[in-house]
Amino acid sequence: MNIGNLFSINGTISTQVLSVVGLQYGPAGAQTREEVSENLQTLLAYMDSAVSGYPGADLVVAPEACIQGFAPTGFEDAILTEDSPEVKTICDRCRKLSIWGVFGLLFWTDSRKCYENTAIVVNDKGEIVHRYVKMNPWIPFENSRPGKECTVCDGPKGSKLGIIICADGDYPEIWREAAYRGANVIIRPTHYMDPYEEAWSITNKAGAYFNQVYVIGVNCTGLARNESRSCFGRSMILGPDGNIIAQMADHPGLIKADLYPGIIDKIHEQAVHSAPMFTFNHRGASCPDMYGEGDQAMRYTAYGYKKGREER
Repeated sequence: MNIGNLFSINGTISTQVLSVVGLQYGPAGAQTREEVSENLQTLLAYMDSAVSGYPGADLVVAPEACIQGFAPTGFEDAILTEDSPEVKTICDRCRKLSIWGVFGLLFWTDSRKCYENTAIVVNDKGEIVHRYVKMNPWIPFENSRPGKECTVCDGPKGSKLGIIICADGDYPEIWREAAYRGANVIIRPTHYMDPYEEAWSITNKAGAYFNQVYVIGVNCTGLARNESRSCFGRSMILGPDGNIIAQMADHPGLIKADLYPGIIDKIHEQAVHSAPMFTFNHRGASCPDMYGEGDQAMRYTAYGYKKGREER
């Protein structure tokens, strides 16, 4: 069966359709709660537009720091907690619109000495069902505490969502980690700035191709108030062959595509041609004395060791 890209699957498959809308805009670099509230109203308006403009949408994705932005200094008053009223407002809007959402937010740690760059997944009942903390803060400028793992959660329409954030996507290990844990859709909220447009495109395409997953990359756009770096937009949604399904320009707006998560699951399960994720788990499966199962041991030292020392 040809599914319209470079990969093939054998037999018959039934899959639900996941309708995704990305929200591309430029939140101001908030230094006060009033500015956070201003950004929140922008986000809510984009959520409303996504549902009215694309009836039947299942999932909306907002950019990194979607109601806080990144002011270079003086942003401490804009950092939230998961119990903040702004977070409740976002959850309530998901419930009201009957839609899932992924939202990048900056949260205080328990000590309030530092913050974590976090993405939450909210279901259509307004419940936070998943949290991911950015594992690779952008050194030396981003002084957030790094996360410890990249887990995957169940999403709508048979999707299994892996979340990575902005600079995370510059490191191939985290894409593979999400796919290895079962993600069929990897979502990348970003604040990716000029002049790294080519790196943005290359990393998204590589992440989709090497791991045979859908990729949803939603970026900020413009030079927002109180910010020192401009973002180029170009939010994109990609298929498992690394080809771009839909892409925005550099202006604020919405990007939409329909995805088929069940196809990704099937690709990962089968030993068809050009199947990197199957081969990663079953190296040499075509060798006669490996009986179609291949070598399933982890032989790559990068995943178990660090600079010659066993990882503790």
